[in-house]
Amino acid sequence: MKYLNNSRGTTLLELMVATALTGVLMAAGLSFYTNMHSQTLLQEDISDMQQNSRNVLDELARTTRNAGFKIGSHVPYVINGDSLYVFFNETQPVDTVLYYLVDYLQCGLPDDLTPKKLARRINSGAPVEFADYITDISFTVPSAKTIEISLEVRAVRTDPDYDLNQGIRTKTYTQRVSLKNLNL
Repeated sequence: MKYLNNSRGTTLLELMVATALTGVLMAAGLSFYTNMHSQTLLQEDISDMQQNSRNVLDELARTTRNAGFKIGSHVPYVINGDSLYVFFNETQPVDTVLYYLVDYLQCGLPDDLTPKKLARRINSGAPVEFADYITDISFTVPSAKTIEISLEVRAVRTDPDYDLNQGIRTKTYTQRVSLKNLNL
């Protein structure tokens, strides 16, 4: 048998250099993963905020379009601050749908950033949570047969790279609804 006299193993210095290089590469990879994961969560929040807002506005518009349907001389809707009463005839002589904001989360933020829930109550039924993370809703009447609904929503998570609103992203969505059942 031949013995390899010149074969040497790795030295302690080579092992330490290899370990240091591996550590640097792993730290860079972990940093990259953390940043990408954070950005993915923020984009998901923004996407959820947009989708939920569109759904809320579509439902509000659908209900508001029914205002005044088959109720004769009864008032078709009432706007009271951030509340909207819609009256129409579908299952009862006068059906009532009420949309209003409910405070539910005290988080030490200013009132304009504190999230609220949008609740809906149909007739004399129990209120049902309709949407959350709403910061404001307003109803205006630009013309006799039009209601404008403005909905301000906020993201669930704070964005450390966003400098406004203490890192909380907000967006306002507006939709005009033409009332078809008014006898004006």
